[in-house]
Amino acid sequence: MKSFITSSGVALCGLVTSVLTAVGVVLVQNLTGFNLFTLSFWVVLPVGAFLVGFAAASGYFFGSLYFHKKPGLLLLLQMVLIAAFTQLLIYYMEYSTLILDDGTKASEYIAFGQYLDLSLTKAHYRIGRSAQHDMGEAGSFGYWMAFFQFIGFMLGGVSVYVFLSGRPICQACDKYFRPLGKKIKSFGSTDDLAAYYDVLYTHPVVSEPFSQMIRSEYKVKTEKGSFNLTETLHGCPQCKAQMIEHSVQVFNGQDWKDIDQLKRQVSMPETVNLVSVFKA
Repeated sequence: MKSFITSSGVALCGLVTSVLTAVGVVLVQNLTGFNLFTLSFWVVLPVGAFLVGFAAASGYFFGSLYFHKKPGLLLLLQMVLIAAFTQLLIYYMEYSTLILDDGTKASEYIAFGQYLDLSLTKAHYRIGRSAQHDMGEAGSFGYWMAFFQFIGFMLGGVSVYVFLSGRPICQACDKYFRPLGKKIKSFGSTDDLAAYYDVLYTHPVVSEPFSQMIRSEYKVKTEKGSFNLTETLHGCPQCKAQMIEHSVQVFNGQDWKDIDQLKRQVSMPETVNLVSVFKA
């Protein structure tokens, strides 16, 4: 019974954000003429649909965290079904809100199926700088575009699923950890990073040297080859167990890149509480 309630709660959160996203897309289109959902790069890369799918699936992310529901095949199936529903909802809301030049609704003259066929096959796609080149009517290719948009929408949802899958979980209570504090330290070289990263846990976690290293500020100027170390203290909302997660990024001169090999999660003993250390 509990599993059904949590699954229903997560599904409801996903449904709410999907409906709100669809309403937002159509509202912006009606006010500005810009349809984010159909935005594509090189015609076939559905960037807009990906962004819309990400926004629509955000409810699953927050719902899963709130109800402590781990992602699984059922959640993935829900995302597929809601994605199809949301895309149809966007089309239907466009249809139901379309006003003709004489002030009447298009829905008074044609059925939804006819409108959908016309909107897909008669659509015009533009390419080039500032989208100045009109490719003409899409024809049957419009259905392929709708398919590509559905795939983009799904990929947006899957990215949320992946983020959710990476969230740390208390194995004893089967609940998501909550962040309790965070420290960000920067280092100018590999040796400087190693002097902290490799030495930290040589001290007992209840010792003053360990707490002092966590409290200490490490700041250097950002330049190529510098590192950022993010330390996040997580706590279980039920058993109050704590865990420290470390993630490291290196600056390549343009962007920060994750170093997955240096990511680690270290569980603390039951009686250890490091909140005051991280908030110092």
